[in-house]
Amino acid sequence: MIKTIIINDRELRCEFIRARRRSITARIRRDGVIEVKAPLMFRESDMISFLNQHKRWIFNHYDKIQNADNQKKTFTSGETHYYLGEKYVLQVVESNKNSVETDGNCLVVSVKSPELVESQMNKWYKNRAKVVFGELIPPITEKFNKYNVAPTKISIRDMRSRWGSCSRKGRISLNLQLIKLPENCIRQVIIHEMCHLVYFNHQAAFYSLLEEMMPDWKYWKKQLKFL
Repeated sequence: MIKTIIINDRELRCEFIRARRRSITARIRRDGVIEVKAPLMFRESDMISFLNQHKRWIFNHYDKIQNADNQKKTFTSGETHYYLGEKYVLQVVESNKNSVETDGNCLVVSVKSPELVESQMNKWYKNRAKVVFGELIPPITEKFNKYNVAPTKISIRDMRSRWGSCSRKGRISLNLQLIKLPENCIRQVIIHEMCHLVYFNHQAAFYSLLEEMMPDWKYWKKQLKFL
């Protein structure tokens, strides 16, 4: 349940989650909601107190997300877009057929009508995600063979608050927006979710396995950002 709280005269939307865990953490989701996870014995007042103690960090990151949301893409020539961590300048070309391709540092979108640029780019990103993710997943799943685990299904979704998820039934979902990030960022998310097939919760053994599968995972996790 999302609640609105006031800190330093600022309204913040928060979701307080209690679970079997040892520590309290907070993160700001892509939808602007501050998600606070705490041990079962924590009261809501304890979690609000935690937010007050870390308000400077929260305000800084909250404002960055809000500013990013305000900079809506117009999908016109000259605008910057990303693909696999590289920055491309959008170049819209009028054409009898619709297509998208990279040309040097340009992302060339040929469309019959300017109104089709966004939808055409979304289709291209989805197609590229299927290809790129499809190439990255097999060698990663092979590394987990010794643990006798494998995902029951892998899907690509445009998620607002997570880069990836894994259900108890072994279904892994990957965020479509990952296609805009470097390949190692994508690998880090895939490996993270695959580790959940062995250890569903974020226990010490989970992080030991993550370290084994990708020793530099912490670095690439830090590279996950809003584009």
